[in-house]
Amino acid sequence: MFIQIHMLQSMPPGNLNRDETGQPKKCIFGGVTRGRISSQCLKRSIRRSEHFKTAFGDALADRTTYLPRMVADILREESGADIPDGELDLLMTAIASRFKKEKSQKQPEEPEEENAPEAETSSPVPGGTGQTAQLVFFPPPFAAAIAKLISAFRRTDLRAYQHFIGTLTPKPKKDEKKLLDEKVNELLRDIAKASNSLTVDIGLFGRMTTSDLVVNVEAACQVAHAISTHETVIESDYFTAMDDRKANYTTNQVEKAGAAFLGSGETETFYNASVYYKYLNLDLDALKTHLNLNGQAWPDSEAAKAVGALLTAAALANPSGKQNSFASHGIPEVILVELSNVKRPISYANAFLQAVEGPNHLTCSADALKTYVEAVTPAFAPPDTERYLLAVGHAKTTIGGTTPVETLDKLVEAVSKASVAPRAETTA
Repeated sequence: MFIQIHMLQSMPPGNLNRDETGQPKKCIFGGVTRGRISSQCLKRSIRRSEHFKTAFGDALADRTTYLPRMVADILREESGADIPDGELDLLMTAIASRFKKEKSQKQPEEPEEENAPEAETSSPVPGGTGQTAQLVFFPPPFAAAIAKLISAFRRTDLRAYQHFIGTLTPKPKKDEKKLLDEKVNELLRDIAKASNSLTVDIGLFGRMTTSDLVVNVEAACQVAHAISTHETVIESDYFTAMDDRKANYTTNQVEKAGAAFLGSGETETFYNASVYYKYLNLDLDALKTHLNLNGQAWPDSEAAKAVGALLTAAALANPSGKQNSFASHGIPEVILVELSNVKRPISYANAFLQAVEGPNHLTCSADALKTYVEAVTPAFAPPDTERYLLAVGHAKTTIGGTTPVETLDKLVEAVSKASVAPRAETTA
């Protein structure tokens, strides 16, 4: 099953996703400047949302450089391990060394692969003791699995373990070193096998590292950069503060009225306000393949839950950038969901190739989307495509060939059920 989600969402003034200069991200599309929210920003807001936590609880992954320290902490707490702190430091270094640092220290803004797993990028600062040189995306049980394997390795083959952490004396001869290397490699292969145990968020958004310890995962979900449907202007503001007691101690009326602090430079902030077109798709069959456990098929009930959680989070989870300053919390007033057996991704961003104009950008955007969808889908959409449309408020509209729904909850329920319902086979 292939699922595509299209949204129109008006966001009030804010700075949800800023660039290296502190300004809201932007791009040129259709010859004019558009507001932009990066794919990485949207994916993080989805996977870290309360909606995902409610759906999956602790069965979500962490992205961190502290995997070696997590392993060491587990070993330290185990009563049977009894490993000195100095030895644990060497062990953490040995684990961290298996995660190679990229040649460039600069952290890329986005993954460069076309099929966009979330890249595990290098840390701008080399990792210290207990840190890897790059961020690693893994489920919490992975650290415990590594600790268990290392504890058993240390207990059953001390010389190979000492060879792994670099404390073996005397230095092994050639034949023994070859044997010890193979034993260490076997340990590393066992660790890599343990990394095959995936969580829903890893299955959705993928994983890419330069380490053999962690298996790369192709993302089952693609998320486009959100772009404004109209030309966007970036504005600036500055921070001011009033002295609450100033009036008690000044007699000059001008001084009483003045601010106690007037910001500039680093205290200047930038913002925009935009109607965004958002697009993401999900290859549910690929997600099921990722999450098949020991040859057992991932239950349809869990697949439907994942689809519902993704749709809910995509609709309601906003990026956290500058929210304390702006409280820029908008809702999508158009959500169009398409389901098909055929994997044929079609973004409707070109509906806004000509920037919309008018007193109400959201209404104009909904009209442009309707016109474009009704024009291109007869020519390109798979014949088995099933569509659901939620359109409210300023964007209240109809689109030919869609089933209208009245609430987000009803949309989630309908799409979740349809995503796992038996369908006739269709060829592309």
